Amino acid sequence: MRTTYFSLLFMLFCLVTIQAQESKFDFGINLYPSYSFGMMSNDGSTPGSVQNGFSNIERGKPSISGNLFVEYKLNTKSAIGFGLGYQNNGQRTKKMDLIFNVDPVLGIQENDPDQPTEGQFIYNHHNLEIPVYYKYKFKNQFYILLGVSGIINISNTTTSKLFYADGTKEREVNEDNSTDFRTFNVFGNLGFGMDYLNTDKITLFVHPYVQMGVLGVSKNASLNRNILSLGISTGIRI
Repeated sequence: MRTTYFSLLFMLFCLVTIQAQESKFDFGINLYPSYSFGMMSNDGSTPGSVQNGFSNIERGKPSISGNLFVEYKLNTKSAIGFGLGYQNNGQRTKKMDLIFNVDPVLGIQENDPDQPTEGQFIYNHHNLEIPVYYKYKFKNQFYILLGVSGIINISNTTTSKLFYADGTKEREVNEDNSTDFRTFNVFGNLGFGMDYLNTDKITLFVHPYVQMGVLGVSKNASLNRNILSLGISTGIRI
């Protein structure tokens, strides 16, 4: 899968490099550092108390995505774009107390130096992203961007962080098989930004960017999550 992914990126790079020689085409690359959240949805079969329990421990997680893209200029004000790249998102739990042994008489935790005292879990979705968008420029350097992304889920992992009383830490990454993850999804995208550096050969840009999954990450989970990502997209066009 990784070989296929990088082969597609290389093919797109070659294609858009050739196309960028035409005056109506621009080629570029962008990075999207973001903070992503799993927005919960409940089909009604999960008790509200269980949903509230998850809501109380789950938090957003730092993520980073990026893609190569080509833009076709419709006129001096607007363009359409197409891209191919990598998308990462998900959510994490807050650091939680871990209880392994409880004194049956006193009802208090018995400390075991061989067991961690706290844990944190990070859920990562690794996707192939194919964005398509429309961009409209106004006041020369400012623009608004609106589009959708086709998403192909490549893999899902869980990162476990364990903390011990003596200050040591452990980190382990495992494949996430907790649900039947959706292979294909669609995200809505919205950005508002500016070209802050323009020369004859390159343009540097930056814009706040929002992505929202149309469907939940699971095919059939009663307590599902639609991913919301908020961040800053930045990159270069040539």
